[in-house]
Amino acid sequence: MSDPDFSEVDLFGDPIQPRSEGRGRPEHCWSRENSNKVLLAFARRLSVKDAATAIGVSVPTLRKHYSSEVAQRDAAALRFEMVQLSRLNEGAKAGSVAAEKELGRRLDKAALQHLAEKVVDRGVTKKAAPLGKKEAARVAAKEAVKKFRPRAGPSLLN
Repeated sequence: MSDPDFSEVDLFGDPIQPRSEGRGRPEHCWSRENSNKVLLAFARRLSVKDAATAIGVSVPTLRKHYSSEVAQRDAAALRFEMVQLSRLNEGAKAGSVAAEKELGRRLDKAALQHLAEKVVDRGVTKKAAPLGKKEAARVAAKEAVKKFRPRAGPSLLN
């Protein structure tokens, strides 16, 4: 702990920072490693709170130091998938049969998922829009009139 280069790390691999300042927690410093952790958390579709927990900071600190990563949150999963597909494509072009098979498998899976999303609503009737108060009152009034209508006479027997 006497080394000023933070050579000691805690259980999770984060450097143990000696206290050189006064009271309170030391200021968080942005790092590429933490930035990648945040992007991977968003690629897994985790929340901002979960991403902050993953790197050991509060949500406001995450938003302050990693605002560009938070801005990419919605696209992170798609971007991560495209990077993987690009790498598989490069491996397939280089002659890797395993990369070519994996690329084909992932593309087939994506095509099936797209098709499933396309046909999921087929054949399902859409819900009617909810009635407003006045329209609901009119419908109720028509139903009430039907209840108190005089009965039909008996049918004649032949």
